[in-house]
Amino acid sequence: AHLDGKGAGLMEMAGLAQKGGAVHIHCRIAETPADISAIRVSVGEADAVIGGDLVVTAGARTIGLMTTGRTGAVVNDHEIVTGEFTRNTEFRIPSEDLRVALQARLREGVRFVDATELARVALGDSIFSNMLMLGMAWQAGLVPLSEPALREAVKLNGAGVEANLRAFDLGRWAWVEPAAAQALMQPVAAVKPDPLAFRADHLRAYQDAALAGRYVARVQAVPEPLREAVMKGYHKLLAYKDEYEVARLHLATMDKARAELEGDLRPTFHLAPPMLSGHGADGRPKKREFGAWVLPLFGVLARMKRLRGTAIDPFGRTEERRMERALIAQYEADLDALLPLHTPATEGLLRELFALPLTIRGFGPVKQANAEKAAARRGELIAQIRAGGDTPMRMAAE
Repeated sequence: AHLDGKGAGLMEMAGLAQKGGAVHIHCRIAETPADISAIRVSVGEADAVIGGDLVVTAGARTIGLMTTGRTGAVVNDHEIVTGEFTRNTEFRIPSEDLRVALQARLREGVRFVDATELARVALGDSIFSNMLMLGMAWQAGLVPLSEPALREAVKLNGAGVEANLRAFDLGRWAWVEPAAAQALMQPVAAVKPDPLAFRADHLRAYQDAALAGRYVARVQAVPEPLREAVMKGYHKLLAYKDEYEVARLHLATMDKARAELEGDLRPTFHLAPPMLSGHGADGRPKKREFGAWVLPLFGVLARMKRLRGTAIDPFGRTEERRMERALIAQYEADLDALLPLHTPATEGLLRELFALPLTIRGFGPVKQANAEKAAARRGELIAQIRAGGDTPMRMAAE
């Protein structure tokens, strides 16, 4: 704005919203600084909205600033996981309802784009989505600044100049050619990996070839209608996340970070080592903060994975590890005992039974509680399976 000889004012308003800190930035641009009496935009006063997050943009606090016929908006409708997911794993963002709410308010004055995905596909990094959105807004006539001034501002900022300018131009193009932009984001048809082979490869990295072979043999012996449930449920039990696996995953994440990021990486890990952590008032282990100095220890732990489940496994005697091994043995026993009872009448019950491990989520007390719920449901299902599967319907008919 200053480069164009205009006045401008910014106000950043951070809140404790869905993701622990939704941010609204109010901006006023006028011909002169004297023309700006207040920066904060009041109800119904917004001329333009650049929405980087669909949930926040369609929220009451933001949508109240908009007026039909006055406000124009470009909105990134990429689905970003909110904090609600940590409390409810079945939570889904009501994206379509949020779009409808914005369209009801702005009618033809709103344009949606998955700016996060477009930036990732076209520029290699979703971090440029905000600049892409600015380009769209400018092309739509929502930003009362000249193109030379905006480009010069990017250059003066000095950070990723060329990439940010490309993002700005990509946004302009996306506004003019929305269909082409959408087509650019369509995934190229690719051969999907065999799901059984994919999980076997994971178990090979998790433990060894013997575990992978044991898994594949079990799954391949299952009748086709039940195979997917066993493929997923059995894998879930075999690949429980113990200390060795947590160490391996952290090391893999660090390898990826070093390959993709520059500079001196200083990671922080929040862990609850069974021998070092106390318990909080809720009975759950307290997590402690560890610096990068634990990475060599992760390396040692990851190499010790062959001790998993053996008599000399230093972590194998905890209640949680004993439970996890017992669940595996129980699952294999159920396969042996109940697969011979597979009939059209029991098929749905068997499928639900063998997929039950997918509901045993979490760690510590959370996992224990979920395991108890699964155990109760297992008992109900086995009773129905042994009764032939159609007992409730037969009783109703009688």
